[in-house]
Amino acid sequence: MALLSEIITNFIKTLVPNLDKAYIPTIAGVVGIILSWLTCVGIFNTLDVPVKYVAVDYILTGIIVSRGANLVHDLADRLSQAQA
Repeated sequence: MALLSEIITNFIKTLVPNLDKAYIPTIAGVVGIILSWLTCVGIFNTLDVPVKYVAVDYILTGIIVSRGANLVHDLADRLSQAQA
């Protein structure tokens, strides 16, 4: 999901080229939350950690996914630099 979140966030950046970089983490977070919600993937539910409200699980999972997207992006950049 982190990879998909990264791809969607980059797509949004290409659609809105004048986008202030300060908004990118927020956009990535929203994308992650939407992906988590639409796919019904909650990390706490998967780990059998009780969460009172499923929405909280989706929101926290989306935030975690959005941070993972940044890691995927950094890893891809380093791998492409190593090949050059």
